[in-house]
Amino acid sequence: MLTESSLRECTGYIMDRIRKICEEFGPRPPGSPGETRCQEFLRDELAAAGYAPVLEPFPVSQSGFMAAPVIAGWLALLSVPCYWHDPRLSLGFLLAANFVFLAEVISYRHILTFFFPRHTSHNLYAALAPSGTVKRRIILAGHADAVFEWRYQQLFPRFFMHFGQAAVLSIVYLLVTTVATALFCGRHAPTEGFWWWVGISQFLALPGAFIAATFTRFGVVSPGANDNLTGALASVGLARHIKQAGIVPENTEIIFMVSGSEEAGLCGADAHMKRHRNEWTDVETLFVALDTFRDLDHLMVYNRDLNGSLRHHPGLCALLQNAMRQNGLERKFGNVRVGASDAAAFSRAGLPAAALCGMDPRPAHYYHCRRDGWEILNEECIFKTLQVLTTALDDYDRNGLPVTD
Repeated sequence: MLTESSLRECTGYIMDRIRKICEEFGPRPPGSPGETRCQEFLRDELAAAGYAPVLEPFPVSQSGFMAAPVIAGWLALLSVPCYWHDPRLSLGFLLAANFVFLAEVISYRHILTFFFPRHTSHNLYAALAPSGTVKRRIILAGHADAVFEWRYQQLFPRFFMHFGQAAVLSIVYLLVTTVATALFCGRHAPTEGFWWWVGISQFLALPGAFIAATFTRFGVVSPGANDNLTGALASVGLARHIKQAGIVPENTEIIFMVSGSEEAGLCGADAHMKRHRNEWTDVETLFVALDTFRDLDHLMVYNRDLNGSLRHHPGLCALLQNAMRQNGLERKFGNVRVGASDAAAFSRAGLPAAALCGMDPRPAHYYHCRRDGWEILNEECIFKTLQVLTTALDDYDRNGLPVTD
C-alpha cells in the first residue's frame, strides 16, 4: 500500500511524535490528564490528515487492577499473625487474597473497580472508507496510556520473574498450610508439635508476600514510549500516510484506533467493543492489537493471550503470519503467557482478534518501568512493523482471510 520511502517517512513521523508526547504531555496513567492530552493531540493529527476522528469517553478505575497484587500481598501478610490467634481467621484473609489475585490478574474480571475512584478515559478512532461496497472491516489499535511502575522490574530487571514467582508461591504456600491447620486444629492456634512448626515455616513466606505488597509503585509512571506509544502511533502514522498517499482500499473499511486504559485491565478495548459491537454485524469485523514494537528479534503474531488461556482467531493470525513471511520474518506464533493484550477483550467476547507485538517476553528490561523512554526506540522494528501491517491490509482487502483448518 505504501512504498518503502513512505514507510521510512512514516517511521520518522512516529518516532518524532513519541518524543513530543513523552516530553510535553506528562505522565499517562489510565484515565489521567496526560492520557487525555495525548489522545487529543493524536485526534488533531488525524483531523489534519483529513479524517473525522471521534474521541469517546468511558469511566475507568485508574488503580484497581494494578492494586490487585498489592492488596493480595497485604492480606497475606496480615494472615500470618492471625495464624497464632485463630487459623480460621488467617484462612479468611488468605482466601480473600487468592480470590483478588485470581479474579483481577489471572481472569481480568475487575472486582476491585467499585472500591477505587473513577476517572474518565477515552477511545480515539477514525475510519477510512473503501471506494466500493464495504465487504469487511479491520480495526488497528494501540493503547495510549502508560503503567504505574513495577518496583522490582525497575530495581532487578534480570531477576524480575523470580520476584514474581516468589510472591505467587509464597501466597499459595500460606493458603495451603493454613487450610491444613484450620482443618486439623480448628480455631485453636497450635502451641507445639507438627502444626506449630508449620506455623513457624510460614515466616519463610513473608518476603514473598512483602514483594507482592510493594509490587506497584503508584508514585511513578513509566514513560511508555515503547509500551505502547509505538502501537498507538503505528495506527495513527499509517492512517496519515495512507491518506496522504491517496490510497483507498477497495472493499475494506479500516478503523485506526488509539485505545485508553489498557493498563487498567483492557478497559478501553472492552468499552469500545461493548459500545460498537452491534454496529459490526453487517460485515466481517477483525481487531488487531498493536503493542510494543521495540525488539525486532521478537516481533511476532500472538495467537494466544490472557495468561495463555485464550486462543485468537486462526484466520486472522494466518493473515498476519503470511504478511510476516512476505517481509522476510519467519517466526513462530507467540503466546501472552503473563498478562494480556487488548485483543483478549475481543476474543473473549467471541469476536475475531489477534495481537502483533515486538517485545522480548522475558520481559524486556524496559517493561513497565522508567527505562521505557523515547531514547531507546528501535527505528528498524517500527519500520518492519509498518511493512507487515501494510502487507496484511493489502492482502486482506484483495483476498479476505485465508482459509485455515
